[in-house]
Amino acid sequence: MASEETQYEVTEISAIRGTEAKAITRKQQEGWELVEQQQGRLRTTLTFRRPKPKTPWRLWATLGGAGVVLAGIITVMALQEDDSATSPTEAQAPSDTEQPPPAFAPESEAEPAGLETTDILTIDNNEGLARILQEPDDCSQEVADFAAEYTGRIIQFDGHIGAMNNHGDYDTRYDILIGSGDFNETNLSGPAFQFRDVNLVSDLKLTGPNIPDTLGVKDALRVTAEVEEFEENTCLLLLDPVTTEAR
Repeated sequence: MASEETQYEVTEISAIRGTEAKAITRKQQEGWELVEQQQGRLRTTLTFRRPKPKTPWRLWATLGGAGVVLAGIITVMALQEDDSATSPTEAQAPSDTEQPPPAFAPESEAEPAGLETTDILTIDNNEGLARILQEPDDCSQEVADFAAEYTGRIIQFDGHIGAMNNHGDYDTRYDILIGSGDFNETNLSGPAFQFRDVNLVSDLKLTGPNIPDTLGVKDALRVTAEVEEFEENTCLLLLDPVTTEAR
């Protein structure tokens, strides 16, 4: 008899650029095999597979057959014993309280893995980010050094829209100034972050339970973005949005 074709289960995860090796190693340790890698601008989709556990049909069939024979023998012996002990009129009716055998619940599919968050820089895991968000001088060397060290990395912080202007002659593309924390006209701190040349619908990647219909100055945001560069002539720290959530 020809051997059965191997069947596989498949899963996909999305990893931030630069963290693919860590994600691949983790899945391989769980027994998964990498079969495809699709690289995007910020994230890479990794596809894995592994063989499905083989069902021991022959063993089950053998045990099942033996069980049927054994059950038949036990039944015959029980009937003979009943016949010798009681008359047919004395035999008790089967109990109506017998419960059917338990049904097996279907296995739930594994939830697809979402965005890897272990390498996102926050004020809780990165002292440099925590410091520059409190820095009163947005042109300070500390801000420039942070941008140089973490170019290409993903940061996340609570911020607000400090200013919005049309980008060039475009009507639907904007340069958006992002400040840290909540809007405050008198107590400013942190870098002058900027989303440059972005569309509010597609580029900001709005997410969360309360996606706003419009955005404007003073709106509070949870920003997740890639560090691009620090412009010394403008003191702007340019960011590329990954996700933007109203808060």
